Amino acid sequence: MTAVARTLGVYAAQGRYEDFPRAVREEGRRAMLNWVGCALGGAHEGAVACALAAFDRFSGPRQSLVIGHDKDVDIFLGAFLNSLSSSVHSFNDTHFATVAHPTSPVAAALFALSQERTISGPEFLGALILGNEIQCRIGNMLVTPPATCGVGLSMQGLVGCIGAAVAVGKALGLDAEALTRAIGIAANQSAGLREAHATMSSHFTPANAARAGLTAAFLAESGYGCSETMLDGPKGFAASYATNAVPAAAVEGLGATFEILATAYKPFPCGFVIHPVIDACLEMARRPDFRAEDVERIEIQVNPLAIQLTNRPAPDGRRQAMVSSQHWAAAALVFGKAGLQEGEDAAVHHPAVVALRNRVRLIPREDFGREAAEVTIVRRDGPPLVEFVRSCRGSIGRPMTDEELEVKFRGQASLLLDEAAINALLDRLAGIEGESDVGSLAALLRGPA
Repeated sequence: MTAVARTLGVYAAQGRYEDFPRAVREEGRRAMLNWVGCALGGAHEGAVACALAAFDRFSGPRQSLVIGHDKDVDIFLGAFLNSLSSSVHSFNDTHFATVAHPTSPVAAALFALSQERTISGPEFLGALILGNEIQCRIGNMLVTPPATCGVGLSMQGLVGCIGAAVAVGKALGLDAEALTRAIGIAANQSAGLREAHATMSSHFTPANAARAGLTAAFLAESGYGCSETMLDGPKGFAASYATNAVPAAAVEGLGATFEILATAYKPFPCGFVIHPVIDACLEMARRPDFRAEDVERIEIQVNPLAIQLTNRPAPDGRRQAMVSSQHWAAAALVFGKAGLQEGEDAAVHHPAVVALRNRVRLIPREDFGREAAEVTIVRRDGPPLVEFVRSCRGSIGRPMTDEELEVKFRGQASLLLDEAAINALLDRLAGIEGESDVGSLAALLRGPA
């Protein structure tokens, strides 16, 4: 039986952008647009500043722009920082089945490489699609029933480095044998623990994945060896990170079904499992019969994974609030919106938000999908108010439109760029298929000194 890594390496080597279905190619463009917006939006966050201060003096050849800064670094550090900034607000994309965030490490690694050597638009998007596809498929090995993956393991850390390695390897023109080695070398660097959530180190995980993917691809290009059975061997990736792993899930339907079509973009800057809670609470806040002062308690029924990942009833600041269902429920009810501002410290400590947050009770529902939630407001007087969301905004059942993605992009880009610069950047990204040199986009992504 052919090793899983070999099958995926052959597929990546043979894959051509022109051969992907139109819907898949379009989703690659949307993923790139979303990533650029998120990288701009997070460019001046504290975690990015700390990492830049720590590593800048060790930078090699300064060929890679730190997006949103007037600063160039070597491509390894560029990939690290731009993946970090794109994830720092938890606004990056999500693969529903695995809860991986595929584009952050893949696009960051590719964009860094594109400033060291010329990569056309079709080459870039084709590599991005393959990197996202293969990392999500490898993640499927760990979560397809009867497989179970420890809740403490960060999927973006486990598979993001593999996706970045595949994407960079494809852009480098590696053959099937070298791409197979790149997958194995990347898998040997898989890491990431969700205990880091609500700290800067949570964003280190996708940053490190981008850098690790570059490392794997360049080592494979040089002839560096690795076992073909790194994914499905008895002491390999699947056996190490899952119970009852399903290696066949990585190759089932390969080339016929595409995981990028099962990837969603976030309308709210927080963990995706919180989004149905926010949607239901926003609907509740719009009701004429809802008044915050009447609330006795708030009962929220959600998929058990949402409780495992986001049960933080008393966040002490914005980083903990980012992964707190209780905070976002209260903030949505109080403010009637759920954007970047509603995740800041001022909102976290707002007296009305704190008061409502203390009344939230999370209830697990095994029969709810990760995109569903039911919110019940028990009032001091009057019957309970109920809002049910089956498919939250941004989910596969209710995807963000191109117009909504543009609004999200503008909101983040406007933190650094003026309207003319944003319009010019949107035009280039809309026509990325026709770009002869994606690296030239760096000129539009340079921020203030």
